[in-house]
Amino acid sequence: MKYIILILFILCVVYIHYRGRVRYPFWRQLSDHSTFTAPLNVFMYLFSRVPTTPYLQLEPFPDLIILRDNWQTIREEGQQLMAIQQIKASDKFNDAGFNSFFKTGWKRFYLKWYEDNHPSAMVLCPQTTALLRSLPSVKAAMFAELPHGSRLPRHRDPYAGSLRYHLGLITPNDDRCFIEVDGERYSWRDG
Repeated sequence: MKYIILILFILCVVYIHYRGRVRYPFWRQLSDHSTFTAPLNVFMYLFSRVPTTPYLQLEPFPDLIILRDNWQTIREEGQQLMAIQQIKASDKFNDAGFNSFFKTGWKRFYLKWYEDNHPSAMVLCPQTTALLRSLPSVKAAMFAELPHGSRLPRHRDPYAGSLRYHLGLITPNDDRCFIEVDGERYSWRDG
């Protein structure tokens, strides 16, 4: 029985490794967290109705259209947070999911984590948190900042049970600010 489980685990890791067009080198893949969550993710991929394209259209996700339509209000609250320096890296590198990002300049301010809006977010960003409370499909939200010259290390998302939506609020409005998913670049623009 233990060999069957081991073989199934290895098959899941191989599937995850070859999923998409861009792959980690073999040794990097073995040490990546996507390897350890491979069985769970393969199970989710098997039953998912989400297309396997790197980017999705907004139309099937009406809650996200509401956020996009209110991007200027959200940006104003984000600018206020920046002015009082509340969008920041973790002081103690105790945010396990993002520690490697902090080392390259990434900063964040949590607005919502599953059912709870953060108390500081409700005080500092009342309009944004009110919007988020009205959108039950949005489980987590944050302001993220990549200051000029910073970067995110290449990574694979460890968990297939959620989708990410990035809303550009303050960008250079050109191709210098981009994300690359499975080899396809997308440049952010305000809104």
